[in-house]
Amino acid sequence: MQKALRGKGANDVVEFAGSLFLVALALLGMTGLIYHALSPDGLIGPWVARLWSRHPGFTSLVAVGLVTMILAARGNGHRVSSSDLPLYFFVALGTFFAARWLMNGML
Repeated sequence: MQKALRGKGANDVVEFAGSLFLVALALLGMTGLIYHALSPDGLIGPWVARLWSRHPGFTSLVAVGLVTMILAARGNGHRVSSSDLPLYFFVALGTFFAARWLMNGML
């Protein structure tokens, strides 16, 4: 660790720590959003559970189709510039979930 930090200034280390903190908040935001969407009381959790209990084969087919469609759509379209808006959206959600976890002890 000392060898890795030897050539770096304090400003570089602080910038790296800040970037790492933003990534952690973004991951917390993504995880919280997925958790609240798929939980038993979530937006699509009951629907997926009901569909799985009645038609597991159809549910698997739909899941494979959705993943295939998302992967195919990623390759299409030419982006002129990338936007940081999704990152900051998930950072804001991560900040919300972190504050909620600290205050209430739950996501």
